[in-house]
This record gives sequence, C-alpha cells and structure tokens, in this order.
Amino acid sequence: MKNRKQPKVPMHLDSQTFDNSFDLDDPYIEYVEIRDCVVTMHDINRLEFKTVRFKNVQFEGVDLEAGYFRDVIFENCHFVSGVFSNVTMKRLEFIKCRFSGTLFNDVKLEDMLFDDCILTLCSFGFSALTICEFNQTQLKETDFLDIRWSDIRFTESLLDEVNFTRTSLKGIDLSKASFEQLSVDIDAVKGAIVNHSQAIRFLDLLGLDIRDD
Repeated sequence: MKNRKQPKVPMHLDSQTFDNSFDLDDPYIEYVEIRDCVVTMHDINRLEFKTVRFKNVQFEGVDLEAGYFRDVIFENCHFVSGVFSNVTMKRLEFIKCRFSGTLFNDVKLEDMLFDDCILTLCSFGFSALTICEFNQTQLKETDFLDIRWSDIRFTESLLDEVNFTRTSLKGIDLSKASFEQLSVDIDAVKGAIVNHSQAIRFLDLLGLDIRDD
C-alpha cells in the first residue's frame, strides 16, 4: 500500500462557530477550528473546506452536493443522515467519529483515514477510493456499491454484514479485519488478501462441504 498523505493542518487555528465561518456569498471555510456545536443545513452546494479542524461537532441532515474538502480533520464528530454527493475529499482524517445513515455517492476519496470510527447503515456508491485506511473501525450493515478502489486497508476493523456489490476485492487487504457475515459476489473475491480463517469463510460462499480426513 502506498503511504497515505496526512492532512496539513496546524496545531493552532482560530476557533470559530460554524455560523460565524459560513457565508452563502463566500462559500469557502479555511484555516479555522470549528468545535462544540451542532450544524444543521440542507442543500448547500459547492462549499469548500481547506485546512479546517472540526472537533465535537454534530452534523444533522447535512447535504453537501459538489463540496470540496482538502486537509481537514474531524475529531469526535457525529454525522446523522448526511448526504455527500459528487464530493471530493483529499487528505482527510475522521478520528473517533460516528456515522449513522450517511451516504457517500459519486465521491472521490484520496488519502483518507477512518480511525476508531463507527459507520452504521452507511453507503459508498459509484465512487472512487484511493489510498484509504479503515483502522480500528466498525462498519455495520454498510454498502460498497460499484466501487473503484486501490490501496485500501482494513486494519483491526470489524466488517459486520457489509455488502460488496459490483465491487472487486482484488488487491484489497482484509487479512487484519474480522467479520461474521459478508455479502459479496463470488467473482469479486478473486485476488482478495485474506488470512486462513477468512479463506474458510469465503469457501462457504462457494457452497463447498469441507471435511477433515
């Protein structure tokens, strides 16, 4: 896996509320820290975030179409029923964040980290992911639909009833992840990197009756 580029976010940024940072006539939010607030907004197009840290922020019903994120860190944030359509994200980190019913549709994700996060009933659809790492992250009933991806790593992560649809696992390292049940096309498993116990589980998908001598 290629080395992931980390967000270029300084330790000290001016602290502001989201309302003070956001202006419909100037949809650019840069070099600020937004913390300890609840953000509710709908249908805000082409909003750009550059060199921003979000800390202890709850996003409710956020719909950011065609947004652009670069060098952004989210810490201890909660996303409820968020929609990210045609969004580009580069050099982002989600740390100890929770996602409930969040949709990532037609997005481009590059140099991404999900660290110690929980994603429940989320969906990545018709998207491109490059150099993305899921570290100590729980993905519960999350869908990956028609995904093009490379340099993806699941490290000490739980994949619980995750669905891979029209998504090849070739070259995807699952060996350090754990799962009880996955939904995946048989042909899509070819070339996946798995450990021995996972290989047995994937053989079950083929309907093979494995018996010891």
